[in-house]
Amino acid sequence: MDTPLKWWRRQGWGRRTVVICLFLYVLYLVVVGLILPGWLRGKAEEELSSLLGRTVTVEKVSLNPFVLSATVEGFDIADDRTDTLLGFQRLFVNAQFWSSLFHWRPWVREISLDGLDAGMWRGKGGELSIDDILARLSQPPADADSSDTNGSDTVAGSEPEQQDISEQQQQEPREPREQPVAEEASVDEADGARQQDSPVPALTVDVLQLTAGQVRFIDATGEEPVTLTLPVEFKVEDLTTRTPEQEDNRYALNIEGPDGGTLEWSGRFNLLPLSTDGRLSMSQVDLVSFARLLRSQFDFRIPSGQLALSADYRFSAEQGQGLTVSNGSLELANLVIRRAGQEEANLTLPRIAVKGVSLDTVAREVTVPEVRISDAVVKAELDQEGLDLATLFLPRNASEEAGENTEDSAGEPWRVTLQTVALEQAQLTLLDKTVNPATPVALTNTNLTVTDVTVGDQISWHWQGDAVLAESGQLNHSGEGSLSPLNVSAAIKADAIPLPAFAPWVKQAVPITVRSGQASADVKVDVSGEQPVVTVSGGAGLNNLDLLEGNGQSFAKLAAMQASGVSVNTAEHRATVANIDISGLDLVNRVDAQGRDLVSRLGTGGGGGDAGGPAWRVGLKQVRVKNSKLAHNDASLSKPFAISLEQWNSTVRNFDTGGGRAAITLNGKVNGNAPLKAEGTVSPDPLFLDLKMDFQSYGMEGLTPYTGRFLGYAVRRGLLSVNSTVKIENNQLESRSTVAADRFFLGDRVQSDEAVNAPVRLGLSVLRDSSGMINLPLNVSGDMNDPSFSVTGLVFTVIKNVLVKAATAPFSLLSSLAGGKDLEQIAFPAGEAMPGAETRQNLATLNDVLSKRPGLSVALSGQTNDEDRAAFARQALGEQLSEGLFRGDWPGEQAALADSRWGKRIVKEFESRFDTDSAELGVEGRDDEADARRARLAWERLVDAAAKDVNAQTLRTLATQRAENARNELVEQHGLDAGRVRLGEPVVDGKLAGIQLGLGND
Repeated sequence: MDTPLKWWRRQGWGRRTVVICLFLYVLYLVVVGLILPGWLRGKAEEELSSLLGRTVTVEKVSLNPFVLSATVEGFDIADDRTDTLLGFQRLFVNAQFWSSLFHWRPWVREISLDGLDAGMWRGKGGELSIDDILARLSQPPADADSSDTNGSDTVAGSEPEQQDISEQQQQEPREPREQPVAEEASVDEADGARQQDSPVPALTVDVLQLTAGQVRFIDATGEEPVTLTLPVEFKVEDLTTRTPEQEDNRYALNIEGPDGGTLEWSGRFNLLPLSTDGRLSMSQVDLVSFARLLRSQFDFRIPSGQLALSADYRFSAEQGQGLTVSNGSLELANLVIRRAGQEEANLTLPRIAVKGVSLDTVAREVTVPEVRISDAVVKAELDQEGLDLATLFLPRNASEEAGENTEDSAGEPWRVTLQTVALEQAQLTLLDKTVNPATPVALTNTNLTVTDVTVGDQISWHWQGDAVLAESGQLNHSGEGSLSPLNVSAAIKADAIPLPAFAPWVKQAVPITVRSGQASADVKVDVSGEQPVVTVSGGAGLNNLDLLEGNGQSFAKLAAMQASGVSVNTAEHRATVANIDISGLDLVNRVDAQGRDLVSRLGTGGGGGDAGGPAWRVGLKQVRVKNSKLAHNDASLSKPFAISLEQWNSTVRNFDTGGGRAAITLNGKVNGNAPLKAEGTVSPDPLFLDLKMDFQSYGMEGLTPYTGRFLGYAVRRGLLSVNSTVKIENNQLESRSTVAADRFFLGDRVQSDEAVNAPVRLGLSVLRDSSGMINLPLNVSGDMNDPSFSVTGLVFTVIKNVLVKAATAPFSLLSSLAGGKDLEQIAFPAGEAMPGAETRQNLATLNDVLSKRPGLSVALSGQTNDEDRAAFARQALGEQLSEGLFRGDWPGEQAALADSRWGKRIVKEFESRFDTDSAELGVEGRDDEADARRARLAWERLVDAAAKDVNAQTLRTLATQRAENARNELVEQHGLDAGRVRLGEPVVDGKLAGIQLGLGND
């Protein structure tokens, strides 16, 4: 039997070759099939663990030496946070050796990955579970080998040596090395060119696929970790790096969402040059799980929502080409977004549909034919910090400061075109918490269509929309606009806007309540310019307005107001209105018990200071008021006062705050029955008023609160008529009026500390003529700059002064009726009880005055004075002298003094009565003239002495007789009613020799 060696020697080279090949093949099978898998498994675990710093395990490695396929099972990179950082159940690679030989390039029949499990963790500080691996991989090796230009190997110096060399290089000046630098640049450019020209290695893969894969992401940035798991599958067919055929390099990616929904991505690609085209689509992707990952960074929550999108695309890296997208669409269904911690949704979007999107990166164009949002519900809140929707989508840790400005990216700007954006049947609600109570304002049935939106060198758009405001108001708007420069033109029409919905905002500015009212407007608004100028034109109106004070009382009602020809220009600070028509206006100014009027209570008086900027000029060409009412109620008086102007109709023409004087006409009825007419001119700045006013037959009973306060009496009856001119210029008031009070009589007494202490009833009787009319000229003037200025108080002060004068000095007022005579005192002849001729004339004049003042009565008080005493003394002395020596009749004082015989008797009577010599009289000489002087002086001394001895009763009797005789003269001679004449107490040694008159009222 041959030994193996002999057998081998006997064989020829052909058989030997076959045997060697068979041996090598068997050795190949043993090494590849049995030995190499175990070595590769251990080597892979060792090297990867060392490289990544993580425990890497591989359960099994299998190699099929017959078809050159490899299988790796149970691969896992450990992670203490996710258990598995990266792993898979099975990786199968079929190298397809014979196909590679046939095509003369690497040809892989199949690369299949099954059961992929990838996990990523993110911590509170934003750290990732792979940070340690990335840091490990980016760390340079401890020792690096390098080759010098001569090809010799050198070992890099230690770090201190390198630092010394670096410092030495910094200290030594460097010579310019332009040429070497250029050479280095040339070498770099050549290397870059070679890299660009180097072909991509030839490779073909029939099938590249992933099955049953999943990607897990654990977000631990919040209080509780959130895990998102995405199933992933994909398949690429006929992958080749050479120019493919029509069906080569096709791929398909399929990812399932954690709660349903799929991502499908299919198409084909080329590598030389790089290009790809295909279609990407997502359907029924539930956004809830994805939104959980955002909880730690954002304040919003998405409790529901589904996403669907699709698009065709093509990308090429060739010069002049790029990415194009066509037939793009996006749809969101049942999307709900709410702020964390609250139950009510901020945004509810049942459906958002975007159709026909196209994009071209070369042309830098995006076109969206249609965006349609249906049945959206938006709820926003406004508080002191602002609008909540403005911060709803901001990151929680967003910087409060704006970042630095960055330069615009190079290249032409993108052009974005939105052909139609439609909002259909939306509901928008704003809850304003800046007012108390918090108040919502709602826009329902909101439709808005924005068309021809272009974003590029210029931004422009058109729009049209309508909505229901505050449940019943109709709002329509349309227009167009552009930015850079700003130019917006809008037409706005509002109808039946309910004003009570805005009452809290009004009340916050002014303490009033809007109980009812509707507003309407039809205006055109234009905004243009870098510093925007706003112009408004059109008209507006109010209906059924009712405004209340804080106490719940209505102070303003309005049936209708319509303003037409409205024009506002913010650049000119001018506003004009062609016509304002007001009907059914009812205004009430109430003065409360503290004396505060409506303006004071509302806090709208007294200029609020300069707001800055030029003042606005307001012009009103015509304002007409019809069938309206103006009322004033004063509760600060002891008895409330009320007055009103009813059936108020007025017209103001050419009112302009910038200058000029407006014409005003007014008519109505005071308290419903006293006609009032007024006309004149008025100007607001500077304040000017020139007004003529006339009103008749005002029932004066309503003035009792004022007459009681200032006069101390209520009004029993009376009709007041006034004809007046009022002028205000330079803040000075001048008023000239004629006041007529017909049958004006006072009634009961009213207790008032401010009432005048005078017989005002008498004063009225003095002023009241025979027909019962009181006519007074009433002139009022005052400085309106005086804080204490009050028209009402000033008028009543003037009236009070007139009445006081009439009551305390009536005859001074009646003198005009007596021909200028003051009849308060009527003189009688000295010592006489019967009236003389002059006295009778004065009594006749008094009768005429009393006949013109039938409400007056007269009191006659007789008086005597020293003249009466002297008269009685002369009479008694004459009688005594006539009984003396001559026993003749007394010739009278003057005749006796002219007669020497009576003169001597008078001197002798003087010497006898005073027991003295006539020389005491101081007259020297004995001629006739001296005797006459001596007699006159003696007579005067005798009269003075005798006057003191006149009996008081005699004088009282004289005074009484004088009053009686005067009364008889008035009653019997002139027919004056005896009831209007009474006798007063006689006065002895009074002011006059006659009667003192006193007036009284019936």
